[in-house]
Amino acid sequence: MVRIFRRATETLAHVLALLAFAGLLVLAIMVCADIVLRALFDHPLQGVNDVSAMVMAVVIAACIPKMLLLKQNISIEVLGQTLGGRWRKALDAFASVVMLGFFALMVWKFIPYAASVTASGERTWVLRWPIGPWWWVATGFLAVAVVAQLMVALSDLAALFGRDTDRSGGAGSDAIL
Repeated sequence: MVRIFRRATETLAHVLALLAFAGLLVLAIMVCADIVLRALFDHPLQGVNDVSAMVMAVVIAACIPKMLLLKQNISIEVLGQTLGGRWRKALDAFASVVMLGFFALMVWKFIPYAASVTASGERTWVLRWPIGPWWWVATGFLAVAVVAQLMVALSDLAALFGRDTDRSGGAGSDAIL
């Protein structure tokens, strides 16, 4: 059951990252078109800044689950490498649990923010798009990041307590599976 849940989380994180990069590509095309239209015809695309502001929050939130599963976050491993063995695993597990708490707290704080933005009816400046739905999507993607980090934390804890089947510690680890 845990294996299925982990695979589903990995698949969802992968799909979100692909969608995020597609959104980023569309945004880059819009910015380039805006620049060309300004330079050649003195007629910019209206609302590029509106779209950019909304899309960037969603794109960043969508990439976080994959980054967490691949353990691509910034870490300082000097102490763990120096102490080695079980200490390194303990530090990895501690860091994973702290990261899990951080993202859980982040989602917990994003929920009332998204609710307040939605309730206030805030809209973008030029296109007049409602801002609330975009923050709800970003919050949902961060909730996926919490699930992804839970998988990482469980793998690191399993490695610490001797059930590690993959010493790489990467996303392919089946430590708890």
